Order: sequence, then structure tokens, then C-alpha cells
Amino acid sequence: MQLFEDKPMNFDAWDIDIYYQEKKTDIRFSGTTVTENNELFADVTSNAVFGQSKLTQKMRVYKHSRRIDFITDVDWCEHQRLLKVKFDVNVRSTKALYDIQYGNVERPTHWNTSWDMAKFETVGHQWADLSEHGYGVGLLNDCKYGYDIKDNQMRLSLLKGGIYPDPNADIGKHHFIYSLLPHKGDFIEGKVIEEAWELNATPFLVTDGQEFIPEISIDSSEPVMVSALKKAADGDGWILRINNVTGGKQSIKITSCSKFNLRETNLMEKNTEICYKADTDIELQAYEVKTIRLTK
Repeated sequence: MQLFEDKPMNFDAWDIDIYYQEKKTDIRFSGTTVTENNELFADVTSNAVFGQSKLTQKMRVYKHSRRIDFITDVDWCEHQRLLKVKFDVNVRSTKALYDIQYGNVERPTHWNTSWDMAKFETVGHQWADLSEHGYGVGLLNDCKYGYDIKDNQMRLSLLKGGIYPDPNADIGKHHFIYSLLPHKGDFIEGKVIEEAWELNATPFLVTDGQEFIPEISIDSSEPVMVSALKKAADGDGWILRINNVTGGKQSIKITSCSKFNLRETNLMEKNTEICYKADTDIELQAYEVKTIRLTK
């Protein structure tokens, strides 16, 4: 982990100026112990103290997954400081991918031009990925949204001690998880999206006494995102919203134990003339969002 002086020229709570990297402190961990070792996972717990702040972190490795979780608790007491975590990975690529709503965005990993340099900090939702041919590394998170990836160095912004407009912004206790995911192939073959959702989407129990929820199965050769399954706004059936997250054409099939009529709508849930039969192929273009009404 690294701690930087963070005094942007304007918009203290929002901006990060590129010169923040000139004043850096590497955080040292101590008291490292194995705190759990069972059939599913093992935990190694470490502690750190920096400034007036304290940090406790569990590094968790799994039997069933290559993902390494860093479960972190921080009592943050810093002003005008920026906390980042850094990984140096054995990957060579001139571009990195970042998760955004309904797709991903590509950014350079070099500063060959002033335009490239201006992209030193990039927004990302659940993951960022740096891949070369045959191998890559994903950096996942459950609630952080700022990345910077340069050459083979991947960093994630964790906490920012802005003092304007709130002089005590972020001061207090924080709990978050970020994860490192080494994988084969690109972000699709490496299942970066699936692992990011495993980290972000907590399972919930549906009991017999709760209201009916359609049981839907979607068959697809590549990942497809179900971004919504909800009651229709006008009360007529259910709305299923699907989007293509890979950037290539896909063919999917929607099946269900119940017999539903499938009609495509627009994003405002207004019906179109396009209808589908059960088990028929539905084509998704690159990054396309489809909204489908399910009625009995």
C-alpha cells in the first residue's frame, strides 16, 4: 500500500492532480499471522499503522478459485492524503480494460502523448484488467472506483482525505474488499466479470412464503449480463433486461419452467412488434441492451 500527499489545485473532494505521485510513503505491515485454514480457504491477517490511522487486513486464498481477496478494515484519520494499493504484475500490454455500466472502456498504459498522460486515473466499476496474449491479471473491488494502470503496475484508489467542502470527508471506519485475479487468456476466458460479480453480489434466500419470482435460464456461449428482472412498470408481466458485455455478437436462448410469452420492448418498457418463442435464438449485437417483457 502507498500513501500520497493529495492537494489538488481545485475541487479537493473530486480531483486528483498528476503531481500527487511526487510525495509518497510505502506502508509497512506487521503482526502477520495465519488466522484461518480450513477446507475452503485460508486467511493471513496483517496490521499497519500510518499517520493517525490504523489498518487490519485479511489476505484470503481459496481452494476453488484463483482469486485472492484482501478484506480490509481501516480507521481513517488522514486529511489531504490519498491511499492506494499497488500490484506489479508480469504482464506486458499497451492497453487496459475497465468495467463501466453495460460494457467496458479501453485506456492506454503508457504516456506517449499528452492525451495519454491525461488519462492517468480512470474510472472503473467492479474490475480492471491487464492482459497480454494468453495471460492476464484482473484487479477487482466491491466499492472503489478509481484505477491507474501504467506499464505493468496496477493501482486502485482506496481512500481520499479531502477537506473541501467537507473538512472531515471519509474520516472514520471503512470496510472494503479488493481482489487480485490472475487468469489464463483475456478477461472473457479468465472469467473476470463472473468473479467480480461473485465479489459484489451477495446471495439471498427466497422462501416459499415470498412472492412469485420467475425462474429464468439463459444459455449463452459467452458471458451475458442480466441487469434487471423486475415487475413491469405498468403491472403487465415481468421485465428482463439483458446486455452484451463482451463487445462481440452473441446468440442466447431464454428458457423457463413456466410458459412465458416473450416480447421485446424499448428501455421505457414500451412494447415493440418483435416477439420470441421459447428456446429460440435471440441475437445480441456488441454491447447491445435488450429489454424483454415476460407475460403468461
